[in-house]
Amino acid sequence: MRRALRWYERPIEWWGRHPWVPAWITVALTPVVLFCLRLIDESDVADLVQPPILALTVVVLLVTIAVAARSSAAHSLSRAVVGGGGALLGAALLVLPMTQIIGHRPCPDRLGLDRGLHVATQTLDAWRRGGLPPDDVWASTAVADGWRQRVRDVALLDFKLDDSGCWERLAPVTTNKTWHEYRVTVRRGDGERFSKVVTVHTRAARDGWKIVGIEGP
Repeated sequence: MRRALRWYERPIEWWGRHPWVPAWITVALTPVVLFCLRLIDESDVADLVQPPILALTVVVLLVTIAVAARSSAAHSLSRAVVGGGGALLGAALLVLPMTQIIGHRPCPDRLGLDRGLHVATQTLDAWRRGGLPPDDVWASTAVADGWRQRVRDVALLDFKLDDSGCWERLAPVTTNKTWHEYRVTVRRGDGERFSKVVTVHTRAARDGWKIVGIEGP
């Protein structure tokens, strides 16, 4: 005669008979968790709450898929491999659209006042003076060389910061990439003056913020 299961044993027994149901529920809830974390981006507890919840979400997802695959492997190894791969692929396809950039937004206060603004302004100030910014403001030599070629025959007369911020997306805001928009007045080699918007893209690195690209002039 089969022993009656206690209340706390029933979920485990049910999970063993339906291993893929919790796995796919976890897959479906992953983007929901990311969106909820995005909603608390502006709160004071964002830095305390987001990292542990993100880590817990990844652990729960991997554990549920691993348990489901192990249970399926007892009956069919190929089914376990296909099921596990399909669940991981499904989670990736659901999360990927949430990490895509959908616009500009102000940076959260926790990012601080600099957020790459110093190296961006330093670069434009050097351009106005007819010199070159320090080599350590660039993320790569290719970015630096490209910028020097573009401004070689263009003189900067004046510049003013219009706006600065981060990138908007449905997942939590990434705070290691920022943009800074300047209104500049330049003079070409033929003497013509005109006004234009220059956007400097910056990224956080171990030794400070670096310029990864500049749109314009």
